[in-house]
Amino acid sequence: MRAIAAMTVLSLLFSMPAAAAPAQLYNKSVVITWSESVQEKNEAGQLLNTSLSRERIAYVSSAGRVFVRSTQSTRRGAQKRNELAPGSGTGTLAFQGNSLVGTAVFAGFARRITVTFDAGFSSCTASVVYGKAGGPQKWTSLDGKQTLEVQSISVGSANCSIREGNLVAN
Repeated sequence: MRAIAAMTVLSLLFSMPAAAAPAQLYNKSVVITWSESVQEKNEAGQLLNTSLSRERIAYVSSAGRVFVRSTQSTRRGAQKRNELAPGSGTGTLAFQGNSLVGTAVFAGFARRITVTFDAGFSSCTASVVYGKAGGPQKWTSLDGKQTLEVQSISVGSANCSIREGNLVAN
């Protein structure tokens, strides 16, 4: 029941309208980083423990549009990077009041990233949470060679910083 409630809340978040970006963040990048420990089962039924480092960079343009670069990497050096235009789909980030919020839905689970800013938008804090629903939780490995069934995800503490300029373009 808790998983169904979590998925319902996450689905409602998709329907919430995005607020305008605060002018204090124009031409700045918000960098969010965190680590994850993922227990997965491969197609042969073997349990694997994977450590991931994740980073989201949200650049707020001079027009207040939010562009996102998503990077994830493993200790073994596998890396995947995506770049997302405003409103282009799952994984984007949008303002809701004084927070920057993003959700991503996968097969059987979802992730929510929340960045909360201080009153002057000069510092921020971040949190990352996952919710599970019924059914198999599967995704493709970073190298794209196998389908893995996620058994559990443990998220380390998230960090956030605000930097001048467009770090997504680098």
